[in-house]
Amino acid sequence: MSTCDSLGSSGAKVEGAGSEQKGECPAQEEHHGVVEAHQGGVEANEGEAHNGVVEAHQGGVEANQGDGEAHQGDVETNQGDVETNPGEAKPSHLDDDVNINRIIERLSKEDPESLAKIYSLMKNNNCLNFYPLLTPFHNIKKIVDILIAENYEHENTWCVHCDGLFICQLLYEGFIPVASKQKVCKLEHNQTKVVKECLLIPKIHYVRSCMHPSEIHISRKVKKKCRGYYITVDRDFDGVLQGIVEKHGQNWLYPFVQKEFKKIFEKKITYKNVRMHSVEVWCDDFLAAGEIGCTVGSIYTSLTGFQRKNSAGTIQLCALAKLLQHQQFDLWDLGMLLPYKKTIGSKEISMRDFFKMHRRFKHQSAHFRVPFQERLNCAVLITGAPEGGPEVGPEGGQEGGQEAGPEVRPEGHSE
Repeated sequence: MSTCDSLGSSGAKVEGAGSEQKGECPAQEEHHGVVEAHQGGVEANEGEAHNGVVEAHQGGVEANQGDGEAHQGDVETNQGDVETNPGEAKPSHLDDDVNINRIIERLSKEDPESLAKIYSLMKNNNCLNFYPLLTPFHNIKKIVDILIAENYEHENTWCVHCDGLFICQLLYEGFIPVASKQKVCKLEHNQTKVVKECLLIPKIHYVRSCMHPSEIHISRKVKKKCRGYYITVDRDFDGVLQGIVEKHGQNWLYPFVQKEFKKIFEKKITYKNVRMHSVEVWCDDFLAAGEIGCTVGSIYTSLTGFQRKNSAGTIQLCALAKLLQHQQFDLWDLGMLLPYKKTIGSKEISMRDFFKMHRRFKHQSAHFRVPFQERLNCAVLITGAPEGGPEVGPEGGQEGGQEAGPEVRPEGHSE
């Protein structure tokens, strides 16, 4: 269990992970800072820490508390380390809200069920050993600072707490929470059963796809076809969820996370200025495209979406960009870097630069709604056409070939 994927005290990459694709589960191998659960128990080492990362070895978790390296079981201390009298516990150089040893102690007392789930998942899914564990007891902002300082190159973290409040906290700090299910073995009635445990894989992205809404690129084809579509906000959250699952399957949008998203959308769960939204694009009364997103201050994050008609997804994204621009949003976060996002004008932003902007803009104020009325013709936003102009059918004026539009939606869901 690590506060960050251990890159060593020097900040080097994890040995053996260089050939792996970012965000995938690397092959099983030993490396500094990875927590491996063996035979239970927690043992605190009086040595020094590698960035607050814990290693569990034969009977427990050894927590190094400071800077330096352990060689052949001996701890070499640097000059200036705090010395304590014999018999006294050495003070931690890490705050308790990022010190994994302290967090394990809290979990064992306050949430033993989650701690057992953590160990079970790690035992049965070695790839989780390579990614930072997050819990509600962590200071998430400090964890982000550690990952940035360590030049963390994977996109994944993980957590077993899947409640709406913790999801809100992750969104507020700039994570994109994606749901997953992992296999674990459980002993029931003297028989071993394989079951799937729910968990979150909050994504941090080494390179982020984002843009200012005014930077949207709109094709002539979209300008021709958009008049046949209308945009609404928060009109049909359930319908958008249904459209996403219908198009992509449950994928990462499992029922348990749909339930929590719905609670956030209905404001049954609130955290600071985090709000969940749906964006719908209609052709008459037919829901042609839509997406789920969230706002934090003047930041809008696209989470996932769908389309049911050719080009409707592109029209929805273009109308959304103009809506965000009209409402004075400063940052449109598109998450995963994908080719179609470059087509509409999205930029590649480093993790460090993204979080610098995110921490500034999340304290700004912006209101996410369709201006003046509940339902607005997309052409009013996209081309500035008057609301009462002549109608053009959604399939009219079609140019040769299919538009190079969003064949993949936010977070990698193909359409």
